[in-house]
Order: sequence, then C-alpha cells, then structure tokens
Amino acid sequence: MGDVVAAPPVVGFVRPLAIAVFALALPVLLATSAVRWVTLDEGFYMQEFARYRVGDVTGLSADELQRVAQAFIAYFQAEPGRLDITVRPSGAPAPLLNAREIQHMVDVQGLMQAVFRIWTVAIAALALSAVIIVAAEPSTTLPALARAGAIGGGISVLLVGALGLTALMDFGQLFLRFHLVSFTNELWLLDPARDRLIQLFPQGFFFDAAIRIAAVTVSAAALVFALSLAALRIRI
Repeated sequence: MGDVVAAPPVVGFVRPLAIAVFALALPVLLATSAVRWVTLDEGFYMQEFARYRVGDVTGLSADELQRVAQAFIAYFQAEPGRLDITVRPSGAPAPLLNAREIQHMVDVQGLMQAVFRIWTVAIAALALSAVIIVAAEPSTTLPALARAGAIGGGISVLLVGALGLTALMDFGQLFLRFHLVSFTNELWLLDPARDRLIQLFPQGFFFDAAIRIAAVTVSAAALVFALSLAALRIRI
C-alpha cells in the first residue's frame, strides 16, 4: 500500500489566514464604501443645505450652493491642492473660504483620500483572500466563504452599530475626539459668525452624515451576515 501524503503545513495554514483577512477586510470595505457614498453624494449635500437653511446663513443662492457642493465633491477626488471657490453673495465675486479654511480643507482632502486608499486596499484584500480560499480547497469553498462573511458581517454590525449608538448619545464628544485624533493642528476650530466653512457644514450636517454612514454599513453588514448564515445552513 502507498503512503498517504499529508498536506504541507503551509497549505493548512493559508486558508485560515485568508478567512481571517476576508473577515477583517469586509468591515473596512463596507464602512469606507458608505463614507465614499455619503461624501460624494451631491443630493445629500443639497438636502442638508436646505435642512440647515445654509442659503439664509451664507447669502448664497441655491444654484451657488449646488456649485459649491460639486466643487467639494470634485476636490475630494482631485490631486492634492487648494480649494479655491469664487461666489457672488452680494453680486460681486468673492472667495468662498478664507486662508485658514482653505488650509484646513487641505488637511480634510488628505484625510478623505486616505479613506479612499483604504477602500481600494480593502477591495484588493477581499478579492485576494477570496481567491486563496477557493484555490486552497475548492470542494469546501461555499462554507469557508460563508464563515468568513458571517464573521466579517458580525464584526461590522457590532463595531459600527456601537459607534452609531455612541453618536446618538453624545455626538458632540465623539466629533471632538475625531478632530483631535485626525488633525495635528487647530485649523478646524472655526467661528460660525464669520467662517463660511462651518456655516456650510454645521455640526448637524456631520451628525446626519455619521448616522447615514452607520445605518448603511450596518444594513449591508446585516445582509451579508444573514446570507452567510443561510449559506452555512444550506450546506449543512
């Protein structure tokens, strides 16, 4: 009788590692996808401008506010640089933002583009780990992917759900901590009486954005979790 050849240890190690990578990349992908969707959604900007009566506060018309929203969206996706926007609140052309606000937006652009890069890395990690899971043992691909999806979906629901609840309970404190962690200067400390940036985007805007991001992420994660559990039950 021939000897039974055991699978090399590295093969047995690779698939669990790929499952772990898949499960960790999934929450990152879902959350950053939601951030991208909200950040680049012109309709959301216009809805929030109307909700907080930004036109009355800034003196900008609806057409100008739409142009401002489009400029911010384009800026987040552009090469690093300054956000120079000209508006006509009193008929005469004037810069929308002052020097301090423009410099802060350079920091914000860098932060948003870091999120976009993380989104790209998460897609690559998810795709590569899925390929490895399939290639390592094709006969058990479905339960392995379902297990990874269930773990990743569950992590997403728990973590993002907890952040969403924290935002509902004390968004002001969460918003403050976010700025302290994300920025190394105090350019974000603006005066709502004179600074257009905070007039355009009051704290309520960011609260609504955070809740929308959390709701979209948790909903998508719950769907992945439910479908993964269903796939595991079917397999069993």
